[in-house]
Amino acid sequence: MADPPLPVLAGRYRAIERLGAGGMGVVWRAEDDLLHREVAIKEVKLDPTLPEAQRAEMRERTLREARAAARLGHPSIVTVHDVIAQDGRPWIVMDLVRGRSLAQVVRRDGPLPSQRVAAIGLAVLDALTLAHSRGIVHRDVKPANIMLAHDGGVLLTDFGIAALEGDVQLTSPNALVGSPGYMAPERLRGTGDGPAADLWSLGATLYTAAEGRSPFQRGVPAATLGAVLTEQTPLPARAGGLTPVLLALLTKDPRDRPGEAALRTALQRVAQGLPAGPLSPPSPAPETPPKPRRTGWLVGAAAVVVVGAAAVAAVVLGTPSEEPVAATASPVAADSPAGRFDSAPDPCTLLTEAQSRTVVPGATRPTGIKAEQDREASCSWDGPTDVRRLRVSVGHQAAVPGKTAPEAAHEFFAAERTKIAADEGTGPFGGTGPVKNVTRVGKEAFAYDIRALERVSALIRFRVSNLLIEVNVSRKGKLVDTELRRHALRAARLIAEGLNNRD
Repeated sequence: MADPPLPVLAGRYRAIERLGAGGMGVVWRAEDDLLHREVAIKEVKLDPTLPEAQRAEMRERTLREARAAARLGHPSIVTVHDVIAQDGRPWIVMDLVRGRSLAQVVRRDGPLPSQRVAAIGLAVLDALTLAHSRGIVHRDVKPANIMLAHDGGVLLTDFGIAALEGDVQLTSPNALVGSPGYMAPERLRGTGDGPAADLWSLGATLYTAAEGRSPFQRGVPAATLGAVLTEQTPLPARAGGLTPVLLALLTKDPRDRPGEAALRTALQRVAQGLPAGPLSPPSPAPETPPKPRRTGWLVGAAAVVVVGAAAVAAVVLGTPSEEPVAATASPVAADSPAGRFDSAPDPCTLLTEAQSRTVVPGATRPTGIKAEQDREASCSWDGPTDVRRLRVSVGHQAAVPGKTAPEAAHEFFAAERTKIAADEGTGPFGGTGPVKNVTRVGKEAFAYDIRALERVSALIRFRVSNLLIEVNVSRKGKLVDTELRRHALRAARLIAEGLNNRD
């Protein structure tokens, strides 16, 4: 069946032919009628079965991350020229690269010599190093995303977009999406998603280029995932001097992988036909506490969407408790090393029936989600006509080496506040309002608004000892008002007071 004709995007980009398709996108060769040049357009397709709130979140994230990628000017990164929201989905306008992907080259021509593979690795490493220095993680480094241009260039594509794409959806719409044989073990476990994970993916990619097969590829995706998590890297048979580099990159523990500087030196030596030399891991960074599980803090807001700040000029809680944005987070008060809470309490018990109905009139019986891997405990109260909705999520932080549980929770809380503040801004599908600190709610708290399509929310996030709590009060509409913010603040104070009174 022929593809339906595409609209002329932004009045200037006209699709000519389909070049390829993946799990969530189609790439087109197109003409820029304004500048009279050929470009590539990526049409990002979203799963129509997902709730609209999650679709809106993915649209906004795609646009935001593509804008970030557009600022990565580098000879080994495919240039993003334009980002367009049209017909309810994102479109990414990029350079048209004339050449083949590394996956196509290996599939058609077989394994590549180790020196050539090392040279490709160097180009991709340079691209990743720049991105990592700007706080961008690719998340889907694989042979299909590396282009070998006819002029000899090596280019990494799908920056920023890759976080939303891939060949397999692992568990739920909130889970990581990616290509099983090229996802680092820590990503699969949900324990890390930083630069070291990109380097693991680069190692798997270079292994494929040198050996002609992915190191952990099995007959079915589930078996591939299991191999990545539990099996040792097969000893390469063709990689020659590249072998120690591949084995070092594919180490299960990210702390044992070489850093970017050591890896660059090793790849340079192999590209010149020399032994790789020593590959030591980078100097240990200050310890980062493990994050609490991710429904309320990273995924729970997906029910109302992480978006930008168009409709919200400021967060005004309408009470004397508000502090200015520049206020410093509350210091960690003295507490026992393990914190006051051995585990996260059932969030459905944090409000009485009478209290919940002061926030959501006529609230139905609360619906809870138990804590699971990568998911916090949460509870929702819905009004009979969906006029207002309350969602509470609770994360628990344990002690880590060198830090008490409250100290670790405080560090994570501060990092989350910084992350939310960085997302402030306007997008075509909604907005995230400015972050403001709030007093008299737990040890430390902040508030902000979000707007997503036809629904708006007022959120309060706060910490009580080693618990991290999110209160999200939402309703249908386009503007957040003072009443909605006051209800969120009321619910947060009731919950904080109840937790402080527990034994």
